[in-house]
Amino acid sequence: MIRRNFLTDAAAARMYIEGVKRLKDPAQFPWPGRDDLSMYDMFVFWHHQSMMMMTPPDQNDRNAAHSGPAFLPWHRYFLITLEGFLRQAVNNTNFRIPYWDWAADAELDEPATSPIWSNQNLGQFARADWRVRLEMSLRTGDLQIVDRSLDRALGGGRLPTRNEVRAVIRDQTAYDAPPFNSFSSSGVRNYVEGWVGSEAIHNSVHIWIGGDMSLSSSPNDPVFFLHHCNVDRIWAAWQERNAGSAYVPDMSAPDTLQFHRIDDPLYSVFEDTVTPGDMVDYKRYYEYDTISDLADLQT
Repeated sequence: MIRRNFLTDAAAARMYIEGVKRLKDPAQFPWPGRDDLSMYDMFVFWHHQSMMMMTPPDQNDRNAAHSGPAFLPWHRYFLITLEGFLRQAVNNTNFRIPYWDWAADAELDEPATSPIWSNQNLGQFARADWRVRLEMSLRTGDLQIVDRSLDRALGGGRLPTRNEVRAVIRDQTAYDAPPFNSFSSSGVRNYVEGWVGSEAIHNSVHIWIGGDMSLSSSPNDPVFFLHHCNVDRIWAAWQERNAGSAYVPDMSAPDTLQFHRIDDPLYSVFEDTVTPGDMVDYKRYYEYDTISDLADLQT
């Protein structure tokens, strides 16, 4: 099945919007054992918890899903899991999450005027009927129960350009490199995540949207999943160009890299056991309508 561009496939966009609204409704998709919370809210909890689980616990950089090699496979797993619930919500087994091609919006004079933010698209989630129920406390870092509207502050910083993305895919031929954290000076993972390189690819999009997207509870904003779908598309394009470059680290790496070694279980709130190795072959789950805009696969 195909993941498509949110702004060029109206049917996929409409289905995504309807699906997340249904998942957000505790009456339709309740979070078992949690009063007035939905399965959508559970994904907010899951993401926050992943960021609070430091590995190893005596440092404040790499956690179970960020600032390390598992960043890309963990978010691929996160998206695939949400996708399963969305297919139930829209009653369509062919549905796949669309992506937001923010590099196209980076070319606009005013990216905040992109149609993705219109009231027919993601602008509608800024209305009062979309409620944030769980958020990261800026004072303690804990997750707390709230009841408020979604917060955005579009335009902080800049969106990455297509040429910047292409350069990372072209120049980074290894997946990751020691010390396998935010200080790794080479490897596509850290460049795409955005801790090194002027592109700051993934991180700069969170910053540009601002508001709830700047918190560990960032999945409160439905754009989170469209953004990460595009990040995953970048990884897919890199994989096609660098098919001989393996995921690292393998299981010979020390236990301090728990959650990030190829056969470690990825951190999950479900009972299933999924590893980074299970996530390497994205074509087991979906394909993209195009990756040719991101990488010249002939050279």
